[in-house]
Amino acid sequence: MHCNHLDFFERSTVRDMARFFSKTCVSKTAPGKMQRLEHEGQYCYVVSKQDGIAGALLADAEYPQRAAFSLLNNLVLDFVNAKKGQWDQGHVDDSMTWAPLDEAVVKYQDPMQADKIMQIQKDLDDTKDVLYNTIDSVLERGQKLDDLIDKSNDISMQSKKFYKTAKKHNQCCVMM
Repeated sequence: MHCNHLDFFERSTVRDMARFFSKTCVSKTAPGKMQRLEHEGQYCYVVSKQDGIAGALLADAEYPQRAAFSLLNNLVLDFVNAKKGQWDQGHVDDSMTWAPLDEAVVKYQDPMQADKIMQIQKDLDDTKDVLYNTIDSVLERGQKLDDLIDKSNDISMQSKKFYKTAKKHNQCCVMM
């Protein structure tokens, strides 16, 4: 469990509470099922496989449910594949260490890392924002071009009027 943000003396208490809460949630989840349990604004996501392996993930309300279940399901499957035949020899919870779990706890603090669809959605949203900004700038440029065309037409009209006026005034004079 990732408790580095807590004081040294609080860490063991929080770990014990999280372990107890996780075990309780796992015991309430039937084999082959997934569920999310809420307690005081915190959520426990549980994935329980038919073969007796279960995983629990504790998160706050901001962590997306889809990412939590996706991450937890992948970790449980990876654990089963990595420890095939070994896990049924452990009779005590937490009796096996598994290095990828520690890495996953640090890596998946950001839910975007856990769920590819969320990451694609974020990329799409970013692309959409860039397109909106581009369209706005094109429309703004178009408006500026329209203004320049109007000013050009005005200048052209004024120059024609000036030419006609100058021609009228110069009719009386002859140059030799």
